[in-house]
Amino acid sequence: MNAPSPFYQQVRQENTALAAGLQRRYDRLALVRLFAFFAWIAAAIVFFRTSFFAGSVFFIITVPLAAWAVRKHLAIKRAAGEARITADLAAGELAALAHDFSRFRGGAAYLDPQHPYALDLDIFGRKSLFQLLNRTVTAPGESRLAAALTGRHPQEEAARTRVQSQTLEAMPEWCLRFRTIGAELKDDISYFDRLLAWLERPDVVTGTPDLLLLRLAPFLTIASLAAMFLVTPWQVGVLGLLPAGWLLRKYHATIRQEHEHTAAMGQLLTIYADLLAHAASRPGAPALPGNPQRDLARLGYLISQLDVRYNPFVMFLEVGGLWSLQWLRRLDGWRREHREHLPVWLAALAETDALVSWATLRFNQPDWSDPEFTDEPLVEATGLGHPLLPAAGRVTNDFRIGTDGHIHLITGSNMAGKSTWLRTVGINLVLANAGGPVCATTAPPAAPGILRTRPDLQVWTSMRTQDDLSENTSSFYAELKRLKAIIEAVSDPGQQVFFLLDEILKGTNSRDRHTGSRALIRQLIRDRGAGIIATHDLELAALEKEPGSRVENYAMEVQTMGDQLTFDYKLHPGVCQSFNATALMARMGIEIPDDEIRLRHD
Repeated sequence: MNAPSPFYQQVRQENTALAAGLQRRYDRLALVRLFAFFAWIAAAIVFFRTSFFAGSVFFIITVPLAAWAVRKHLAIKRAAGEARITADLAAGELAALAHDFSRFRGGAAYLDPQHPYALDLDIFGRKSLFQLLNRTVTAPGESRLAAALTGRHPQEEAARTRVQSQTLEAMPEWCLRFRTIGAELKDDISYFDRLLAWLERPDVVTGTPDLLLLRLAPFLTIASLAAMFLVTPWQVGVLGLLPAGWLLRKYHATIRQEHEHTAAMGQLLTIYADLLAHAASRPGAPALPGNPQRDLARLGYLISQLDVRYNPFVMFLEVGGLWSLQWLRRLDGWRREHREHLPVWLAALAETDALVSWATLRFNQPDWSDPEFTDEPLVEATGLGHPLLPAAGRVTNDFRIGTDGHIHLITGSNMAGKSTWLRTVGINLVLANAGGPVCATTAPPAAPGILRTRPDLQVWTSMRTQDDLSENTSSFYAELKRLKAIIEAVSDPGQQVFFLLDEILKGTNSRDRHTGSRALIRQLIRDRGAGIIATHDLELAALEKEPGSRVENYAMEVQTMGDQLTFDYKLHPGVCQSFNATALMARMGIEIPDDEIRLRHD
């Protein structure tokens, strides 16, 4: 398999050179085309002066040739543009490998603060998991990817994602080509919703008289024009335009409503058609009904003809041939024929679009591994790291915890990495449940990193509770509401919950916090809940020594040398023995007596 960085560097160099060469060729041919046009005008004049027949033959032969030459010339321009897009995509991936994925959409619109884990685990937004992963080009594909990361899909779909993205991982050129085709797609999920709503609308033109008049309208217009020139008085010819005027008046509101449902979708559907044609070439692509590329391109063309209504001279087409109604009648026929097909095509397109993102993640992170699923009540990992941290500075840890009523209690000083460790575990569980690889790596010659977990484990977090002025809610009350939701999820026998709690009950006094925390931990264990709790409350560590305890103590330490703090970000069994808050406060200018510092450390 190609290494990511050399592959993208080669793609960028080759396509940059190709785009420059094609652009030069296009510019040279543009001059040739200009001279050829003037030569054609001169030749046409000569032939028509010779005879009308000679001029006609010249015209009939040369016009198709000229049209073919123009199409070829424009094809060179399109090829140059596509090469530039591919080079830019490769440059974006090189930046992503350097841990700069700012050019990719972060999906902030998908963030629901009430979701079990999305806010606390940085699933959406700037520098989020979604931004790291997202390479989608369609709105339905992006929505599908967001659904996977929020757990809104069945386990069998995650399993299919895992298998199919493994296949595409070995086809980075194919993935780049898919993204190149859709790079200029200005998609929005509202288009998708409107398109599906349009499928359910009734036919526009109904009734035998109206359909008959619609078919006769162009002939009546021709007859009317002839009558205006040949019949006296000429106003008699106007009578032939009355049926068209009547139909326009009758369907005026309907035409506007139908156009609102399809406006600006013509080019979008044409690109959808090209994407589906490419998607059909991937291994394991499902067989789709009909001919998606041809029929979607046809739908795009029909819709684009309605956009002619924006032309100020459209009234001549409407009165002369009922332009909008003619195309709406064709759209009615398309809708009747493909009403059942279109949702299937769009679902297949969304699936492929999301798979390209997963495959790109796999290709870009060859050291990551696939999770292993087990029916045992446990989560265990070796070499588990945070996916959103640069690989060069990433610290990994091993751990193992039962999911049938066990809790890891992690103590540690400020900035020691407790919260980061909770997010490390949570984000990797989200990736595993979504069908992706996990950031579990171990340096050779050790065995590859792994993450083993139950396939039905649901993640819940309470880490970033904050005030809600709109509901007159304090951060402490917001945290209580969050904990209540977690308790209800844990007590539900139909769910397997893994919780991640950071500094629980931090909004109250130390006595109440300690009392409430002990009671909460005992209740979660009693209800067979499992998870990790990070805390500064060292007294909670005594829970490990209680008879039959299911609490295990771990610590993340800091070494202090003078005014220098050294963090290793590693998990150590036991209770934290180091503190750094006083050192940090001293750095900020708070004068702390030496006897207070000694008392704190004794």
